[in-house]
Amino acid sequence: MSALKKYVITVLCGLAGVAYVLWLKDIFGQTETKMIFHILCDGFFVVGVVKVCIGLLIFSSNKGTFAGLTYSVKSFIDLFRKPGMKKYETYHDYKAARTEKKIPFGFLLICGAVFIGISLVMLYLYYL
Repeated sequence: MSALKKYVITVLCGLAGVAYVLWLKDIFGQTETKMIFHILCDGFFVVGVVKVCIGLLIFSSNKGTFAGLTYSVKSFIDLFRKPGMKKYETYHDYKAARTEKKIPFGFLLICGAVFIGISLVMLYLYYL
């Protein structure tokens, strides 16, 4: 997938999340400008923090934080498969294969930071 496509999909999903939060907080029923900026700040902040946290979880997973737990679950599932279908014989084999396969996460951190930045602008306008 191209880099631009990742950013576009992430931003569109983020805007959908913002729209959902705005709808939950009934922004269209508000008449006071200060309250509208408050709700906008909340919507962008919630989505931004979720995106940044998901990016950080992927980062820590790429570094091998959850490798032992993942290998344990896969080994448990392999107990119920036919013999010879086991993908990794040892934890070392799994760890070596896992280090080759990294999941990109930078676009999540950048998009999340932009959403948090927009929420800070809305917070500034709220306090004006």
